[in-house]
Amino acid sequence: MKRHSFYKWFRRVAMLSSIPTMTMMFACCCKYGMPENVFGVVVDKETHGAIPEVSIQLEGEATVTTTDEYGEFHLGSGNCENLTFSKEGYQSKDTTLCPAVHSRMIYLEKLPEK
Repeated sequence: MKRHSFYKWFRRVAMLSSIPTMTMMFACCCKYGMPENVFGVVVDKETHGAIPEVSIQLEGEATVTTTDEYGEFHLGSGNCENLTFSKEGYQSKDTTLCPAVHSRMIYLEKLPEK
């Protein structure tokens, strides 16, 4: 009798411990099966404050987007992109961004005052 209850307990534990493994496998399949976005936040290098309405241009294309009021941007591309970030009063910055799980911080420096 005791052996039977131990077997039931062991089977139940084995089944429950496989649930996290199955969940992780499902999450990986979903992650790698779907295209990822290039996203991030543009901030001032000195103050670390978000910079709204920064122009973002894809290299070699006329496609231009801008950051939102919180300095955030999202590009629906699943590829690495060469991007130029520019805003009046700041130095332009060229960088390559790839899809990632974590967002990217893009730091722009203010132009020297004349």
